[in-house]
Amino acid sequence: MGVLFTLLKGVWINPWSVGVFDIGLLTILIAYLFLSFGGTQALAFALGQGFLIDIFSGGLHGLFTALYLCVFGGIFLGSRFFNLQAPKGQIVIVSLAIFLKNSMLIVILALFSHSIVLSMLFLRASAVSIIATGLIAPILFSLFNRLRDATGEEATPSPEEIQE
Repeated sequence: MGVLFTLLKGVWINPWSVGVFDIGLLTILIAYLFLSFGGTQALAFALGQGFLIDIFSGGLHGLFTALYLCVFGGIFLGSRFFNLQAPKGQIVIVSLAIFLKNSMLIVILALFSHSIVLSMLFLRASAVSIIATGLIAPILFSLFNRLRDATGEEATPSPEEIQE
């Protein structure tokens, strides 16, 4: 799902000319993987998505890998202080991770580009992205849990099937 979202992300954002604003579905996926499967799998997913985006982008090599490693770091640190299993914790941790990602984007671009200008449009769009992604996180966590339960029920034999 993450690879599909990464490949289609440009198609979804550009028609509306929003560019800067995006819902951090990959961040939510990383947080869900961290909660469900542990840090190693979430780190591997974050690293893989960063590499994939770097391959398809024409920008600074390693930029998105660094950004998604910061996302993982934000989720890891946030989970030490907030409960990722609770909806409030999901909102706070995902919002924190998006904030770190956007902050690191500004810092990295400022270090490597002399012509970067920090605009109010970027700051507003970033704030909306942080809030919207945080608020959507518990809904998507619930959806992912239901999908996981639905696929788990089909794969797990019933007690009657085991006895036969």
